[in-house]
Amino acid sequence: MSQCLISLGSNLGQRSELLHRAAERVAKSSAVSNFRASRLYETPPIGGPGGQEPFLNAAAAFDTESSAHEILSLLQDVEQWLGRQRLRRWDARSIDLDVVLYGDLVGGDSHLVVPHPRYPARTFVLHPACDVADHYRDPRFGWTIGELSRHVAKAQPSLCLVGGDADLRRLICRRLTQDHGVITFQSTDRVMTAGTIANAPLPPSQIRFAEPPVQESISTDDAAMPAGPWVSDSLPSLDITDRTHWDDPRMPRLIARIQHVTEDSSWPAPHKIWPKGWRYPEYRLEVTDVEWAIGEVASALDSMRCPCRAVTDDGSWWR
Repeated sequence: MSQCLISLGSNLGQRSELLHRAAERVAKSSAVSNFRASRLYETPPIGGPGGQEPFLNAAAAFDTESSAHEILSLLQDVEQWLGRQRLRRWDARSIDLDVVLYGDLVGGDSHLVVPHPRYPARTFVLHPACDVADHYRDPRFGWTIGELSRHVAKAQPSLCLVGGDADLRRLICRRLTQDHGVITFQSTDRVMTAGTIANAPLPPSQIRFAEPPVQESISTDDAAMPAGPWVSDSLPSLDITDRTHWDDPRMPRLIARIQHVTEDSSWPAPHKIWPKGWRYPEYRLEVTDVEWAIGEVASALDSMRCPCRAVTDDGSWWR
C-alpha cells in the first residue's frame, strides 16, 4: 500500500462543480482508499496567456495498491471525462490533475515524473497539501510537505541556478532582470561556480561553493537583503548541507537545477537528478528553449509568493 498525493485545479467553466466531480470520481475508484481532500483555495493564474480567470485549487491524499502509472492513467481518464483539452502550456483549463508524490518512489519517464519536479515552488500546491498531507515526506531530500511549505514562505522567493553551464545561467539572470525586473546576482569569471555539478549533482562532500554574489553587494543584515524575489547564477558560500544555515536570508528558498532536455536525456535515470545525500529542496528546470526557461523561472518566483485564499472551511466540498 502506497500513500499518494495529487493536486487538482480549474479556472474554466463551473470550477467548483468540475472539481467536485473530479474528486468524487477519483475517490470512488476501486484503486483508491481513505481519500481525503483539502479545503478549496482560490489563486491567481501564474504564467500563460493573459486574461485568464482565477484558479480554484485543492489537494487530495489517499492510499492505493495501484502503481504510479495506473494512478496517472486514472487522473487522465477523469480529465478526459470532464472535457479537458490540452492546447497550450499554461493555458486556461477546465480541470488539471497531477500526481505530486507517490510513496517513496523517485523516478520518471516521458509520461510521468515523481515527485512532481516543480511542485516545491508552487504555493498553490503546498498550501492545500498541508491540509491533508503535512507529514508526507519528499523522498528526494527528506523534507515533509509542511517543512517545505514553511521554508518557502519564510523569506523572499529566491532561486540559485545550478547545472547547465555558466554562460546559460548568466544569460537567464540577465534576461530575468531585463524582461521581468527580477533582482539577480552573477558570479565573476574568477569564481568557481556550480557548473561542475552539471546535470548530475556531486555528493555534498565534493561540491565546490562559490562566493555568493549576494554577499558581494549586500550586507549580512537581514534588513539589507533584497526587498523582492531574487535569483543567483551560483550556489552560496554558506554550506548548503548545514541545516543551521537554511533559515539564513542569504540562502535561496530553492535550488533550480537545470536539466538539458534532448531526446536521449529528457528523462534521465533518477540517481542523475536526485542523488541520496542531497538534502536541500530543488526545483527542476528543463531547458529545451531558453525563452521558455526564462519565463518558467519568472513563473516559479511568482508561484512561490502566490496568494492562496481558502474559500471552504474544510475538505467536505466534494461529498
